[in-house]
Amino acid sequence: MQKISRGLSLAIALVSFTASAQMLSDSAPPQHRLVQRHTFALRYNPLGLIYDGRIMYRLRLYESQSVALRDNFLGFGLAPTASPAFLRIGPYVEIAPATFATLWASYTFVQYFGSFSLMQSFKDRTSNYSDTTISALGKLPAGDPARNYTGNGGELTLGLDLQFKVGPMVIRARSRLVRPDMNLRAGDTVFYDQLYDVLQPNKGLMFTTDGDLLYTRMEGRLILGARYTGTVPLYGAEHGSSAGAASNTLHRVGPFLGYTFFNKDGAGFNSPTVFLLIQWWLANPNRTGQDVSQALPLIGAGFQFTGDIIDIGKKAEPPPAHVVQEAPDKPE
Repeated sequence: MQKISRGLSLAIALVSFTASAQMLSDSAPPQHRLVQRHTFALRYNPLGLIYDGRIMYRLRLYESQSVALRDNFLGFGLAPTASPAFLRIGPYVEIAPATFATLWASYTFVQYFGSFSLMQSFKDRTSNYSDTTISALGKLPAGDPARNYTGNGGELTLGLDLQFKVGPMVIRARSRLVRPDMNLRAGDTVFYDQLYDVLQPNKGLMFTTDGDLLYTRMEGRLILGARYTGTVPLYGAEHGSSAGAASNTLHRVGPFLGYTFFNKDGAGFNSPTVFLLIQWWLANPNRTGQDVSQALPLIGAGFQFTGDIIDIGKKAEPPPAHVVQEAPDKPE
């Protein structure tokens, strides 16, 4: 059980098989919209279990019949994320000037419970943060200064989502710039962030991106494709000397499969989707032979659904047959 909450990038790496804007199939979005998205995922290498959610109010910016422009909005809401090892929650804002582009930002309060060998911080970027090391540190006796501990802090994330569709082919990219501000134990400047499986520079920056090349069938319900994921921690001088040190950059690539059972505009429970992701590590200081064999891929599986909390699919009922409708006013 020591590893069950380690490396929990499920909701980040696997979200989402549905479009991030939760586009409607048959029309542009209404002026006002209240939407939800929930993802439950399990991953191996590293092992993880996570829930990631979004509850958002969206205001349409302008009307357009163009497929490339019609799904536009300004939104804000709440972004909860939870696992057996931590809780993250905070405000989330987004703006989509067009269907193919969404800018977003979140600031979350992060609380580690002190369970499952987390949280764990280190002196600098050269530290060993392998699964074996973190598990061993978590087994140290209570009071040992190297043991994991209960910690908290905040994290700012800025994101850009892009998506383009030509026939059955879809290209997507989801990029994020992350700045953590955690309350680490005295003398430590970096910590293991299991959400991204990376040694994070505290009060520094980290960039990560997921790129998808997809092929869709069955009116978009079946999705086949490949995903590349790259993560680059941007260490500063305060995080240790770079001389002879590994960059701790991560790269992985591999196939995924997704299937959506149905898609009904305006439904409260919509687009229920199951998915499977398999990615082999191309670069990782701990998963390319040093601690775990490179032949062992990351394997992720999960379930996601979206929905309109207010059912926009309901249409006005026609008046009874005996009611005579008034003719509309003629324009002057």
